[in-house]
Amino acid sequence: MVKLGLEFFAAHGPSGVREVAKCNVPIFLDLKLYDIPNTVARTVEAIKALDVEMLTLHISGGTKMLKEALSIVQGKKIKLIGVTVLTSMGNEDLSELGVAREAKSQVILLAKLAKKIGLHGVVCSALEAQEVRQECGKDFKIITPGIRMNRGHDDQKRTATPKEAINSGADYIVIGRPITESSNPASSAELILKSLTD
Repeated sequence: MVKLGLEFFAAHGPSGVREVAKCNVPIFLDLKLYDIPNTVARTVEAIKALDVEMLTLHISGGTKMLKEALSIVQGKKIKLIGVTVLTSMGNEDLSELGVAREAKSQVILLAKLAKKIGLHGVVCSALEAQEVRQECGKDFKIITPGIRMNRGHDDQKRTATPKEAINSGADYIVIGRPITESSNPASSAELILKSLTD
C-alpha cells in the first residue's frame, strides 16, 4: 500500500492520486480531515471518486463529523481511519491544549469512540497499539506511524522500530522518512524488511 499525504495532495491534487492509482497499488490517503461536519462530508464525497483504500480524519472532529463522513462511504470500499493523537505530540503538548489526560489515555479514549461510531480503524503510535487492540478487537485496523530503525531525534515523540510496531499489534506500519530521506531508498527498504524477520 502507498501512503499519500497532505504534501503530495497539495502539490499534485486528485489528478496525482489518479496517476498513482494507475500502478494498481492500494492507496492510503492520509489527509487527516478536521473541519465542520458539512465540509468534511463534502470532501469525503469528492475523495470517494478517487477509489482510495483508506482515508484519515481526526476523531477529535467529533461524533457528528465522523457519522456524516461514514454515511458518505457506506457500501463503498473506502475505509475511514481515525487519527487519535499525532505521534509528534507528547503529554506536555496535550496539556498545553487543555487535555488533562496523558497521551496513551487520550489515544485509548479516542480509539474507543471511533470503534463505537463505526470507523474502520485508527492511527496511533506503537506505544498504544496493544491496548487499542485489547479495547477495540481483532478486526479493528491499527496503523502506526513514527516508525524509525533507530529512535532518533526528529519531530516524532512517540516512535518505535518496525518490529516493535508489528509485535504491538499493528496491522500497517507507516515508514516514510527512513526510506525517502535515505541516500539509498531501496537498500533502506530492504534493511527494514530484513529487520522484521530477524
